[in-house]
Amino acid sequence: MKSMLVRGGAALVLAGLAVLAPTAAHATTTAAATTGAVAQETQNFTGFAYENSPKEAKREAETMARQHALLSGFLNEQCVLLYANSYRLAPGYYGANAAISCTR
Repeated sequence: MKSMLVRGGAALVLAGLAVLAPTAAHATTTAAATTGAVAQETQNFTGFAYENSPKEAKREAETMARQHALLSGFLNEQCVLLYANSYRLAPGYYGANAAISCTR
């Protein structure tokens, strides 16, 4: 019984380290790529929307992407719009996709 608890604890520790490993690897590669000593993190976020006009659909899609970024801890000032595309689904009904890139 005790050996099962030790194995379970060891597995939990290894799982925790596996979760942290990609973050550490990304931080070191970004730091090596930049000339300064500050490591930067960059993430992309997407959003989609269906509205009654193409302009409204694009705005809502961008808002959704920015909300995803805010939930991940990025500020609006740290994000730039990559694209916002709209398309017609039916008369008076439009869809849109938007993507933003955030760096801190």
